[in-house]
Amino acid sequence: MILADDEPIITRGIRKLVDWEGMGIEVVGCYDNGKSALDGILRLNPDLALLDISMPDMTGIDILKECKSLNLDTSIIFISGFQDFEYAKAALHYGAEDYLLKPVLKEELLNAVTKCMNKKKQNVFMGDNELPVPPDHIDYGKIIELEATHYRPVLVKILFGEQEDKQMKRLTQFSLISFLEDYLNNQQTGICFVRKGKIVIVLKGITAREAKGQLGEIRTAAKEAVQHDIMMIMGQQVDEVRQIPSAYEHCLEMEEYLFFADYLKIKILTVGESVFSYPMEEAKLHEAREKLIHGIVALETEGFEQSYHWFAQMVCYMAEGKKEDACFYFCTTVRMLEERFFELNLEGCKPDMKALLEESRNCQSFTQLSIHFKSIFTGYLNKIQATMTNQEKKSIIHVKEYIEKHYKEDLNLQILAAETHMNPYYFSAFFKKHTGENFKAYVNKVRMQHAIALLLGTNMKTYEIAEATGYKDPRTFTDVFCKIYQDTPSSYRKRVVSEGKNNNKAEELN
Repeated sequence: MILADDEPIITRGIRKLVDWEGMGIEVVGCYDNGKSALDGILRLNPDLALLDISMPDMTGIDILKECKSLNLDTSIIFISGFQDFEYAKAALHYGAEDYLLKPVLKEELLNAVTKCMNKKKQNVFMGDNELPVPPDHIDYGKIIELEATHYRPVLVKILFGEQEDKQMKRLTQFSLISFLEDYLNNQQTGICFVRKGKIVIVLKGITAREAKGQLGEIRTAAKEAVQHDIMMIMGQQVDEVRQIPSAYEHCLEMEEYLFFADYLKIKILTVGESVFSYPMEEAKLHEAREKLIHGIVALETEGFEQSYHWFAQMVCYMAEGKKEDACFYFCTTVRMLEERFFELNLEGCKPDMKALLEESRNCQSFTQLSIHFKSIFTGYLNKIQATMTNQEKKSIIHVKEYIEKHYKEDLNLQILAAETHMNPYYFSAFFKKHTGENFKAYVNKVRMQHAIALLLGTNMKTYEIAEATGYKDPRTFTDVFCKIYQDTPSSYRKRVVSEGKNNNKAEELN
């Protein structure tokens, strides 16, 4: 316990009023002003503080606010000669355990202190097979100095394997905490503590560059000490101890990136700095996704590993530390692959997308998530291999994929026949046999699907859409469009847009 009052006679009287030692309480400090009392709390971490409300430098209420902002667990009892209800109300509002008026009565003091002691009692007995939980206490006193300095919080994360049990994780955590405490104590550059189960370092008095250098050294030594890889998130510099929790909260906001740890080149992340060296463009993800899907349906087994690795890397970059986004990108790609199988008249795997999303959310790391979806995409590859009983079926899939990829170009029988190493006349019959459509009609159908997307999703003119979908002559494009949709492109656009607006209005009215 500590005592604080600007009248020494009061603190001396309180020390003599009760047999503190007989109660099992040690008085470790007496102070005559608010600033020294707060420093005493930070340095000594007492279980209990008896404070006068009105003191020089800092009031008792100010001290209580600081303790609460730093999440300190010191119980505070106020003693005051000010018989003003507002003081008592403020004290209790901010979390004081009790409020006593001078002159202090021994019975009231004993009751207040006993109440705090009972509240502190905890069951310290654990089962034989249990390991102790690391103490969730921050000893800010170890970094308090008389001269002005600055501080920088760092969140530390051990990267465990999927198969490691709870006991091994706790042992490793204790080992790392012990190592960090010894290291920082020897270097005199900060402290280590556990906050809600998470390992935290607070560095003091060094620049960001120096901090990164020291954290790099700590990480290398720690990896060797605990035989596990370590990641860190370094917070911004603050100039007061009470600002450390706020800076630490920003470290926690970046904690989601740790899910992607195995895919990150940087192992010491910094709040306010980009995790990746270059900005990610969505087009890159689309390109990687299309290459993966095309490789699967075209049975490009040799390139599957490489194309999947590239795709997973793009998902990691595009997710920007958000596990939910990564799950969404993977699941969306499965759905698109299923649709491609349907378009090619192939039997897909028909996954339950809701269940698939839940399975992905249960993954503990991006590596586990990536392996999970790789097995799913491999299943599609095996599925198409099992259904391809002869070279002809493989060829027709290749032809359809080629048309999908090159529909903007001048496609004819000669070009596709060369792709399949067939005679043009035989290829025409071959295509009709396996698709039920003649080659020209199929190409027009593919082009029109893309034309509809441009017609409804852009402001492009008809002649621009014609050119973008492989028609040199806009009139030919319009004729083919009218034959398939029984409407002109411009009229079709107006009608569909108008129907969409009417539907929206109807929904608004409902």
